[in-house]
Amino acid sequence: FSSPFQHSVSRRTSNQSSKASYRLVVDNSIAMVKKKQARKTNKKKGGGSGGSNGAKRGGVTHNPSSLIKGEIPDFGNIHPVTKSNYSSIYSCYKSATRRFLKYMRDNVPTSLIEDDTSCNFLLTAADWMSVNSQILDPNVMKDLKLCIRMRNRVAKSMFGGGDGGHKYFLQVLVYCWTVLRILPTAERKIEVIDVEEDVENVEDENRFSPLINEEEDDEDVEDDNDCFPFKVSRPEPRANPVTIDELLASDDRNDAILFLLSLDELAEIIAGQYRVMVRNIRNNRSRGYSDATMISNLMDATIMANFSIQAVQKMEIELQTQHEHLTTPCRLLACLAMPELTAEVSSIVRERGTKQCDRHEIIAFLGDSMECTFLNPSDEWNRMDSIVAEFSRKYGVDTTGSAQIEQIFVGIRHMTILEVPIKPEITTSLNRMRATLERETGKPHKSHSWLPHMEFIGGDRAIHRTVRLLQMFAGVIDNCPLENKLGPAHKGMFGRLIDRPSKFSDMDELLMSHILPNWVNVCRHGILGKAKLPRSSELSPLYLQLKSFVDNPRRSVSWSCAFSVHAVLTGIFEVASERQHVSTVSKMVFDNYFNQMQKSLKALNNDKSSNMKKSSAMHNIMMVSFLENFGLPAFEESAMWNPLCAGTNLSILDYFGNLEGGCAVIDCQAQLRIVMYLYHGLVINGIVQEDEMPLLEILYKGFKNCKALWQGSLPSRGELVKKFWISFGMGLNESKQMSKSARLLAQGGPVSSGGVFAEGLQHCRGRTMKPIEPSEISTAFRRICDRDFSDVVDKYHTPEQRKRSSHTEQYVVAVHTNDTLDHLEEEIQLHSVNFISTACILEQFVCSITRVLQWDSLLETFKHTTNLDMRQGFAIIFAQHLLGALDFAQDPLNYEFRNAPMLTRQAPTLFHGVCGFLDMYFSNVPPTNVFWFQGMEAGGDSKVELIGSGATRR
Repeated sequence: FSSPFQHSVSRRTSNQSSKASYRLVVDNSIAMVKKKQARKTNKKKGGGSGGSNGAKRGGVTHNPSSLIKGEIPDFGNIHPVTKSNYSSIYSCYKSATRRFLKYMRDNVPTSLIEDDTSCNFLLTAADWMSVNSQILDPNVMKDLKLCIRMRNRVAKSMFGGGDGGHKYFLQVLVYCWTVLRILPTAERKIEVIDVEEDVENVEDENRFSPLINEEEDDEDVEDDNDCFPFKVSRPEPRANPVTIDELLASDDRNDAILFLLSLDELAEIIAGQYRVMVRNIRNNRSRGYSDATMISNLMDATIMANFSIQAVQKMEIELQTQHEHLTTPCRLLACLAMPELTAEVSSIVRERGTKQCDRHEIIAFLGDSMECTFLNPSDEWNRMDSIVAEFSRKYGVDTTGSAQIEQIFVGIRHMTILEVPIKPEITTSLNRMRATLERETGKPHKSHSWLPHMEFIGGDRAIHRTVRLLQMFAGVIDNCPLENKLGPAHKGMFGRLIDRPSKFSDMDELLMSHILPNWVNVCRHGILGKAKLPRSSELSPLYLQLKSFVDNPRRSVSWSCAFSVHAVLTGIFEVASERQHVSTVSKMVFDNYFNQMQKSLKALNNDKSSNMKKSSAMHNIMMVSFLENFGLPAFEESAMWNPLCAGTNLSILDYFGNLEGGCAVIDCQAQLRIVMYLYHGLVINGIVQEDEMPLLEILYKGFKNCKALWQGSLPSRGELVKKFWISFGMGLNESKQMSKSARLLAQGGPVSSGGVFAEGLQHCRGRTMKPIEPSEISTAFRRICDRDFSDVVDKYHTPEQRKRSSHTEQYVVAVHTNDTLDHLEEEIQLHSVNFISTACILEQFVCSITRVLQWDSLLETFKHTTNLDMRQGFAIIFAQHLLGALDFAQDPLNYEFRNAPMLTRQAPTLFHGVCGFLDMYFSNVPPTNVFWFQGMEAGGDSKVELIGSGATRR
């Protein structure tokens, strides 16, 4: 990993409130809500109040490019995300199917099997194993269960599990289960896997092994009688059944259904998190708590949405890898919704064509025909006038056949308009078209009917409506020159602008006339167009999708892009009456961070003794400052401060700006190291209590696990000097020697004849300090930015829920999200601290205590005689005398530094002055200068609720 931040630390000079937390349990449609009691962590109040929830209206009145603040930084090269070494749901259940088939072939006499290419042979094999009490490999039963569960899930969907061949295959598999389940199983063998082995067939691995308790996984008890009945009748073998290879090759429809079901469940958990946020906003308001308490909930929702978008990206790539013809949403929809048309076109080509055309090519044609309707008729790349002729010519279809295909194309256009109509098309003629089609086909043609029983991406929330709107807007982007900014559409073209939408279509005007034009301007002329932001795939997958969409308007809209925009609309819809309040408060908190930073820097500039403003820290601060361009007034709040965008902006600022950038600044002059060792020494000696100074308490708790600071566990008495010097870059032997010298001084020994700096200079020249890594202080950072889930534990799913859902993407999202939010709740106090402002405050403390103790003239002499930074000299005095006394003196508070009169010009008992100034200084730091939002720390008992079909409440 190459951080864009420069670490000057590597140079040696250098009241009760309620917060409900959404926790996910994936059990098909079951979700889990975990409510936690919380306590306030500081008293900072934020402004902002509720009001109108409409977006700011009117066109863009500023030139976005001219408003960009600061020099555009080079953020450097952030390491690529480690590729997941596990396979998708599609390859998992298919591989399980293949392994089961192979096991059945290999473990029965070959003379019994006349034809093992069809699934009929499984009936014979299962019966033979039952009669002969075959001892089974327990793993094969797990493969069979996975295969049945995933195919049964599709069978229960609105598409009926595909054609008759797939239904018969499922019946055969279920029969095999009922026969084989009562047979004895062999003892499970433990297979030792070479970690260096290059694993190519990763679909054979258990991708969830870190998340599942092995003892629970060994249980073979099933409570789903519908999926795994105890007994079924033996299916009658079919004559000339579809071969197994053909069944597996035609699984595209099954996989498409599983893909969409996963999207629906991911959209559901995003909606659920925003509902929790609204409930918390109202609860906290009724109790009179700060508006800024909503920020932690907003970050929770953003983490969940980002993990979901990342999961959709991965699923989409893997679906297209499995099925190369399903490369666009329209092609997938054609595979799902047009099986009859697929068969009809196949029949026409077979009878009227000269070349063979397989089913996959027909699906691609139907999908591309649908996309022609999604596009604007005026788009240059719209093939509506040529697509039928191109298809007919490719497969040698004659004139009659071509005319028939043309009629099908026109029918697809009508079906598409009826399925996802937009306001300009909703006319009397559309209703007549609907009536005509219903009369001709004998079927109803209601809008948004292609994805029934998918509440969160179908019906009124139809995600393919989002696809169509985006595909239409792509033509607007393509027609707008790069140097121009895009204004809003004609008022009312897509309906009224509704403050509190009651259905998704109520947001068409907001999306098309306000949000999308502003996003285009941000991607071309704003911060997203000016700089390639680091960690974009981890912190802002939404912006990554939008940038790709704006830069490639002629490319088909991807599922990932559509789902990202759908998540934005979900946030707006669910937050509803609180949307303007969320926008106002989140923008206020965002601006507050930079106001605090500027105020602290201004105060630091007045301190002439600090070198921080001359160090590389200023380079890092300028990089963080550039993020302020997310808040430019040139862009409407509806676009940049809707719930998901606001959460994304704050997440970028928190994780990249505050934590990663802040870690490169907060100890740039060793100020954090010095203050933390002093504070820790006073605490372990009982001189101060840990909760006396809130800011130091939060930093102390937050940095307890920082290896760069403490070099392992917190030091005990007798280890302060040694660990301080190790953390300062000194070797172990030299650090032990310095600790030994400090002990002698604390016991009344004389100062070296070379002076108070002599021994320190001898051992610490050329040493470097290890920089502080944000992943050491924040597990949430490690989860989100490093995508390190190696030690995740699933605490919210029961063993049975794991069995049902552990092979789904939404289960992974749920487990990863729950764990990340748990850690974020524990760390939220630290996240609420403005690291840049705190760096300035800590630096001013070290400079100030230097003057209070009257060490400034001594350090000036050190600087002139050694040509080293004064902070180096301060570190030597600090470690050898102050920490030495805290380490080895019998009574550190009253210890008299008689052997170093040059350090005790005020009084020989330094610690009375040090403690008094420490308390006075940090007690007078206003919380409004340090805490940029009010964090809520989890505490108390938790209550778990299960919601969803078939769920119970506790």
